[in-house]
Amino acid sequence: MITVYKKKFIPKDMEFISINDVYFNKYTSEKLDSRAESIIEVIDKSRMVDKYIIESRFDHARLNIDKLSTGCKTVLNVLYNQDRVFDIRECGENALDVLYSLECGNVYCEYPLISFEMESVFVVDKKGKRELSEYEELKEWWANED
Repeated sequence: MITVYKKKFIPKDMEFISINDVYFNKYTSEKLDSRAESIIEVIDKSRMVDKYIIESRFDHARLNIDKLSTGCKTVLNVLYNQDRVFDIRECGENALDVLYSLECGNVYCEYPLISFEMESVFVVDKKGKRELSEYEELKEWWANED
């Protein structure tokens, strides 16, 4: 289950990544394995041909992996770099659905970005870390100032 942070409660020993495209292209793309295949297929409707090549859904052209959407890159960043916190503001609904289904990962956004498919998440704020399992509960948590 993912952990959602309020900005001032991101641990000092965890790096905060706000530019997901650059981070993915520089670090995460090297880590891709079979776990990435289904994520790429669900979010971008593309097929991972090999570690650095995808097949486009539009004309089946082969493209460099850096052509993935920012939302897809963000989800892959969260999956493969669980010791960092990633800003999710550029994720669309399809990416959010996958993101909220991950077994583990750390995210931040300054405003509510919640999947309707959400089952439960951990949240971290001045009250510490706790589990929330309802959409409205998470939306209210996000709206409250600390």
